[in-house]
Amino acid sequence: MGITLAVAGKGGVGKTSIASLIIKNLIDSGQRPLLAIDADSNSNLHEVLGIREPKSVGCIREDARKMGEDIPGGMTRDRFMDYQIQANLEETKDLDFLSMGRPEGPGCYCMANNILRDVISRLTTNYKFVIIDNEAGMEHLSRRTEEEVDHLFIISDPSPRSVRTIGRIYQLIDEMEGRIHNQHIVLSRIQGTLADLPKTTREEIEALPSTPLALIPYDEELVALDLEGKPLVDIPSDSIAYQAVRKMLQDIAVLS
Repeated sequence: MGITLAVAGKGGVGKTSIASLIIKNLIDSGQRPLLAIDADSNSNLHEVLGIREPKSVGCIREDARKMGEDIPGGMTRDRFMDYQIQANLEETKDLDFLSMGRPEGPGCYCMANNILRDVISRLTTNYKFVIIDNEAGMEHLSRRTEEEVDHLFIISDPSPRSVRTIGRIYQLIDEMEGRIHNQHIVLSRIQGTLADLPKTTREEIEALPSTPLALIPYDEELVALDLEGKPLVDIPSDSIAYQAVRKMLQDIAVLS
């Protein structure tokens, strides 16, 4: 059974950037095979990884809905969608990639989430690591997108409002009956140390259920790549953000 790592948090806090740095660290450490899943309906993980975006789970779900009973080859609807999802994995030399996407037309988004959950359950047996970049906010948790997660990284930037969101995410985790085995608070875009943060932010951090696992520093090299529209996995391995994520993974024994 593979190890599932997931990132969550308020939008705009560097969630996808940290997901890409986790993936780059795993690739550089020879941890293969890897499956990266973009579970954000506003998909852009493929861009920061520098790979093509495949046909999404949402689009496959819509294709099956429009076909009605005219599923080819005598397959059931679930079997058809499972086949299409497997066929639309984007495969590279370093990892496989699956996009959740956004369903088009009428229908419940929860159904696509249920499909993703079932696919993850089956696919994880084929990969050493599965890395999931979740949609912003807490919808993925309330819909129980993840069947089982070994490590959930809850990302926040230094703003008090963003830190406050972590507390609400923890409340949802408590309702998920042990599906998330380990949760870790990660502060991103930090300049200096915790002591350098504004008093209001420090008070919000002190009120959290646990202390931050890692502080990921503000990294000019990461910002430059983003502004130039280049893949974030092109960041050099001696960058401060890359090294901070590496230490984070070592601290929880994901990497040695």
